[in-house]
Amino acid sequence: MAFEEYDDFEQEKLVKDWIKANWLTITTGIVLGLGGVVGINYWKAQKQEKRYQMANQYQSFTEVMKLSELDEAQSILSKMESDSGSSFYTYEAHLILAKEYIDKSELEKAASELQSVIDSKPDQLLTELVKLRLARVYNAMGKNAEALTLVNAVSIEEFASIAKEIQGDALLSQGEGVKANLAYKEALEKGEGYSGKKNIEMKLENS
Repeated sequence: MAFEEYDDFEQEKLVKDWIKANWLTITTGIVLGLGGVVGINYWKAQKQEKRYQMANQYQSFTEVMKLSELDEAQSILSKMESDSGSSFYTYEAHLILAKEYIDKSELEKAASELQSVIDSKPDQLLTELVKLRLARVYNAMGKNAEALTLVNAVSIEEFASIAKEIQGDALLSQGEGVKANLAYKEALEKGEGYSGKKNIEMKLENS
């Protein structure tokens, strides 16, 4: 029977009796509810603090990179990952270091930085983009089999032309001229690779 079917006095008595019988449940619910609110607010504050910390560390990283202090930059990056794990900041830091090492022709170190991003398992888009970069580094190192393994794992259609050009480069280095020729043709059919249409056409002529 619903409360509205009783008069005011009966309703008040029923409510008091119900509260008396269920006070423990009510009190527990209030405490847990307040605890949940406090817990959520604390979690949000902690998350915000972590974001500030990562941003500050990344800022320090970029400042050190401007001075080409790569060992110090590596130290900052290691602390970022130790403190907060993998994030956009650490992915970007690894990519910046990789580019710097490539510019200095330190390809083994560049490959290590790129592999670190892949091992962190970011989303598919970034993973495949980094695989393509690493494949190009492997080709430059003469590790053509490793480059082919990476490009064969790329499935995003927008990267198909780039993957085919890298595949052609690897095959050509392995002495597989006919297969390289086919790969370059596919690269042209799908886009302009990573080096542009004219460069692929030149590779095609020389394959």
